[in-house]
Order: sequence, then structure tokens, then C-alpha cells
Amino acid sequence: MRPVVALFERIPRPARVPIALYAALAILVIPVFPHAVSPNEYSRWAVDVAIVDFGTVEVTPVLEATKIPITDLAVRDGRYYSNKAPGAALLVLPFYAAGRAIFGPPSAETMRATLTVIRIAGATIPLLILAVSVAAVARRLDCRDERLRTGVTVMLFATPLLAYGLLFFAHALSALTLFGAWALLFIARRAPRIDVAAGAVIGAAVLTEYPNAIPAAVLMACALPRLRIAGTLRVIAGGIPFAVVLGLYNRLAFGSFFSLSSAHEADTHIREAARSGLFGVGLPSMTNVVQLLLDGGKGLLVISPVLLLAMAGLAAARRAMPLAAFVALLAVPLIIILTISGYPYWFGGRTVGARYLIPILPFLALLIAFAKETVIEALLLGASSSAVAVMSLVFPFIPTIYAVPWVSFSLPLLLHGCVAPNLLHFVWRPLAIAVPFAIVAAAVALALPRRRIALLAAGALLWFGIGFVAEQRRPSEPYLRVLTEEVHFERDGAIARAFPPGHPARRPLEEIAAAQKRMPPPGWPF
Repeated sequence: MRPVVALFERIPRPARVPIALYAALAILVIPVFPHAVSPNEYSRWAVDVAIVDFGTVEVTPVLEATKIPITDLAVRDGRYYSNKAPGAALLVLPFYAAGRAIFGPPSAETMRATLTVIRIAGATIPLLILAVSVAAVARRLDCRDERLRTGVTVMLFATPLLAYGLLFFAHALSALTLFGAWALLFIARRAPRIDVAAGAVIGAAVLTEYPNAIPAAVLMACALPRLRIAGTLRVIAGGIPFAVVLGLYNRLAFGSFFSLSSAHEADTHIREAARSGLFGVGLPSMTNVVQLLLDGGKGLLVISPVLLLAMAGLAAARRAMPLAAFVALLAVPLIIILTISGYPYWFGGRTVGARYLIPILPFLALLIAFAKETVIEALLLGASSSAVAVMSLVFPFIPTIYAVPWVSFSLPLLLHGCVAPNLLHFVWRPLAIAVPFAIVAAAVALALPRRRIALLAAGALLWFGIGFVAEQRRPSEPYLRVLTEEVHFERDGAIARAFPPGHPARRPLEEIAAAQKRMPPPGWPF
């Protein structure tokens, strides 16, 4: 216990409470829903199972042995592999092995437990480290304590990172590695070992998600005048081990050191998209840029309008850091937005927000730490944290058809008593519903002066009110929401209650529900 206390004491004091509250939330909530095999998460889980249990990177034996219907796959010569970059799966490999030793070999009955173990190792802990890193950089750049706390709180509780620290996607790890590379290259004191560490973090970023090579190249370009030739060579040396690991993985899986999983997608449409451009990314699309930021269901500034305040921190941030650091701080988010705008599947599927933009969030959170506290900040923080919390803590796999999903999809489920699986379901359902949201509310309330707390509630009411107006103008179909309640919250009869006998949707939905209820993982004591 003493090492944990010592580690906690090294966190900048203003950031300790939001970080501790997020850690408590991440331990409490276990968003592995009954009868819902999350494609992104289980594709990486299958790599760990394949290596530990079968001694191969091929996931075909995992599919055959467990009968778990994993869909995010690559295929070569009739054999299946994960279609993900291997970084996140390799990082958590020892944690999967430890979880397997405790909970048993891979099966429908153990998959929830082992996925939770590697989620904490591969998403929650990286997000907490990221929060400490943002706080440390803000402290080093002389941000005031109350602004440091606000920046960290916004990132953890008022952006989609709230969801992606609870799910075994690679986005929290990508955000950590790219922000960490920026901090090492531009903020840390120059030293040979720091250059090598920066190269290692850049290598980890690319090993985690292939498109991270583009913002990594931007970071290197901005740092060249500071690094000079010797520093650049040290950075490259730091990244070489990760390039070797990637090459060996590619050779084992796809027969060539330079053949990536994206070139072997099992899904025909995704495979065709991946063959164009770089990693499937083409030229930027201004239409997609607008949608990434302003789309009603996915837009980052719609789901987290508090991020607009990053602009208010620009002048102070420029005064606090060298020009090269400031240029890179702005260039990385910009290049990520432009890169993802060139990807046909920019929306990212059934998720909270435009998930491919997650790596820009620590950069924006740092800028918010430089902004002055205002009335509008409290309103926007209330709007953002309430919308993000409802989407993340109810059912974070939100179908793409729902506009203003915090109103049209998540809130109706919550009003029916549906909330993500958590440990308090074993105690008392009202606690299971109330406590996760109470943690979020406490975190955001503590980030602001007491005189502003009422404005948090006003901002939440305003944003939900706007959502209700938008929903009334173009109502969403309830079919997938009701199906989610019936299957993934195990509310038998939800379809029958929503659709009277003879309704054309009732029988097809009941047939779909019957098939999905046969899928793993097993139930939860809702």
C-alpha cells in the first residue's frame, strides 16, 4: 500500500481528486454487456488468447475453441488474424496471462473477467497516466492550480475519453503516446536519454495505431531544429525496437515485414478502402471535417462543447512555451482532424463520438488549463459532462442512426433503469444507477468555484433541452434502442411493451433478439 501512496503523492495536488475519482469509476463500472461481443475490444483480446493459449498470433484457433463471434479480423490464406495494430494487445499480454491464471482458460464464461483485466491495463491506466502527464506539463508551464484541475477534469469527465478509459480500444493509449512524445520533445529538459525516450514513445504510438505515424512525423518535423542531427538520431534509435516488433509481427501474421493488417481486412468494403491512400486515408475532406466537429450524433464540439474554450487559452499558452512547442501543440490536433477527414469511415461505428479524434483531447485540455475561468465555462462544462456521462455510462456502443444520442438513445434507456454493468448491481440497483453519475457530478463540481456550481446544472439542462428540440424536429426510430434494452440489459418483454401486437417491427425484432440472446458474454444481475 505504501508504494501506491507514494505514487499518488507525486501527482500534482490539484489533479489528485479528479484522477482518484476517475480511478474509482473505472473500478466500479464493468461495461462488458450481456450478449454483446464488442468487435474492437475482442479483436485485441483474441491476440492475447492466441499467443498465451495457442502459441501463435493467428486467432483462428481462438474462434474455433471458444465459438465467440469476433468480427474485426484480417484474413490471409484462409487463416484469421486481428485487423488491429498489435501495440495495445502486446502491451497487456502479461496482464491477460495473469487474468487467465486467476479466472481460467478462454471461454464465454471467463471472457468478461479477462477482458476487464486487460482493459484496466491497456486503457484505464494509460488514461490515468495521461491525466498525470497533462497536469505535470501544466504545472511545469506555471498554470494556476485551479486551472490545472479544470483542464484535467474536462479531459476525464467532459470528453469521450470518459468512455474510452472504460473500454479496451486503443484510443487512450494513442492519446498518451502522442501527448507524451510532444512533452518529451518540447517541454522536458534536453538530455540524450530524453531523446531516446521520445523515440520510444513515438514508436509505441505507431505500434498502437498505424495512422499515428502521420502526427508523429509532424512532431519530428517541428522538433528538428531543437534536436539537430545527434538528437534526431537518438530519437530514431529509440523507435527502432518498436519498428522491429511490428516487422516481426507482420512477418508472422502476413508473411512480410512490411505487410500491415489493414491490407488483409476480412470485410470486403473496409479492405477496398484500405487499399487507397495511406492506411486507407485519402485526401482531406472539408465536408468530413465539419461532420467530425459538428455532426449531431458524432461531432466532437457537439458532444463536448466545452472544448471550444481551448481557443481562449491560445494566447497564454503561446507566452508560456517556446514557439516550436506551441506550433506542434496546434499542429498535431489539426493534422489528426485532417487525416481522419480523409477516411471513409471517419464516424468510427457504434461508439461515443468520433473516436478517431480522441488523441487530440489532451492537447485541447492543456489549452483549457491556460484559459481564464468564466461563466460560459461552467455552462459548457455542465453541458459536456452530462451528455458524455449519459452516453458513456449507459451503453457506449451507440448506433450511428441516432442524432443527439444523449437524448434520443441514452436518456430513454436510463429512464428505464438501464445503466452499464457495475459492481453495485450486486448490492442494490438504485445505487448502481446513482453512484456512477454521482462520481462524475462530484468531479466536475469540484473543478469550479462554488459560486459556479448552479451553472453546471443550468448547462446540463440547456444542452438536454436543445437536444429535445432537435429530436422533436427529426424523431429517431426507437427500434435499436428497444432491441438494446431487451438484449443487452436483459429486459425480457421490452420489445412487446414498445410495439403492440401486429406492429410490423415487432416480430422481426423479437427474432433478432432471440438470436442475439444466445451470444456471449453471459448475463449480469441488473
